[in-house]
Amino acid sequence: MPNVNTETFEAAKMKPDPVLVESAAPKRNGIKSSLLLRNFWFFIISQKTNLNNLSVLVIINLTLAGLGFITKVKIANTLGKADFGLFAYGFAIAAYGRVIISFGFERTLARDIIHFPKRQGQLVASSLLLRGLLFVGVNLALVVWKFFSPAVSDLTWGVVLVVLGQSILALELRAVYDSWGKMSRHAIYHLVQRCLYFALVWATILLVPDSFNILWIGVFLIVTFSLYILLQCSWAFKRIEFTGVTKTIVADTISLAKGNLIVWFACLGSLSFGIINQLILKYYGGKEALGGYSAAWLIISIGILLLAQVSRIGCPATARNTKPGVSTQAKVRFLIKYAGVMVFIVSPICLATILWPEFILRQLFKSEFASASNALRMMGIFMMIYPLEIVAAHYMVAIHAEASYFRNVIVGGVLSPLLCFLFIPVMQDVGAVLALILANFTTMALNYYAIIKKLQKSNS
Repeated sequence: MPNVNTETFEAAKMKPDPVLVESAAPKRNGIKSSLLLRNFWFFIISQKTNLNNLSVLVIINLTLAGLGFITKVKIANTLGKADFGLFAYGFAIAAYGRVIISFGFERTLARDIIHFPKRQGQLVASSLLLRGLLFVGVNLALVVWKFFSPAVSDLTWGVVLVVLGQSILALELRAVYDSWGKMSRHAIYHLVQRCLYFALVWATILLVPDSFNILWIGVFLIVTFSLYILLQCSWAFKRIEFTGVTKTIVADTISLAKGNLIVWFACLGSLSFGIINQLILKYYGGKEALGGYSAAWLIISIGILLLAQVSRIGCPATARNTKPGVSTQAKVRFLIKYAGVMVFIVSPICLATILWPEFILRQLFKSEFASASNALRMMGIFMMIYPLEIVAAHYMVAIHAEASYFRNVIVGGVLSPLLCFLFIPVMQDVGAVLALILANFTTMALNYYAIIKKLQKSNS
């Protein structure tokens, strides 16, 4: 028998046949592909409810966005640059009123209902009582301000009614519907309100254009938003257990107010980013400068509306993905996916406004609005940052990092008016947007730093 090298023989047995390996590779690749497709399909099925809600929200709100955009353009061209600036002035004041009345519940109520479902009736009743009291206080203060204003003042009765109408929106139950996963129903109520408002505005402009002014807009807002709140309450109250709530309503309201105080202060501080710059711009540049800024912002608001629809699903989803027991790795994956989707949604608008701002303004508005083209280009840059800020804010509240969130917002809130007073006198509307970008970026960076530290701590 010939002498055979045992090591060589064993190596030959262990060495895979090249032909077999080559023939097996496609099979392995096919298995991997089928697994990926199966996992993707399971992911789609698991997100069926969210996708259904998102599709309804997108369809309804894209329709409303189109109608709203055309309507606002018509309002701007009908009122003119100066009066449209006054219109924007009313909405800027109303933003403060809404945040004061909301008391931060737009960020915490859905989270609390999801985390503490047995306290649902108490949470809804206490939040409504507190918001109702603040609604009365804010509007009484507004009326007193009007009576003590000079006879010739930008705080006209039209502006007062616009603020009152917008303030009613702070009483809505959107957080309740979101926590139940009933975004579609809530979106239908929103559709009814907006369509009625658009119909009233267009009917007035077409039938009596010379009589159309801000006063009529304020009346239309009050009527339609009142109907909007009634529709929400009539359906939701039948499904909430309020038994025994009245016995402890005062104590519960005080306790809820104390727990929400930090978030409320943070929401007030966030107004220093996008609202106070408009008021300072009006002070230095007048109604015309604010009118041009507002026309440019109207285009950007399309992206903000899209973000609002995704974030409505993202906010309760963030609460669910940050509950106790969820792994740090799962939290990180959710955060990355959420941020990626939000940035992707607005990227076409960012690109268009950065590259062709003057062309867009000239196609939509009178030639007097074209001077805001540089401001619109800067707003496109702002929209690249804003989605990441929304995600960070939702995440900070969801992980109960309210104190850190409050500090970070205050830093940006203090920085914003300082930058406004520095940039706006020199750069007008462009300075207002630049201050907005720098202040938002600062707060966003601080929030993500806090999130990273929190995640690292929970993983150790």
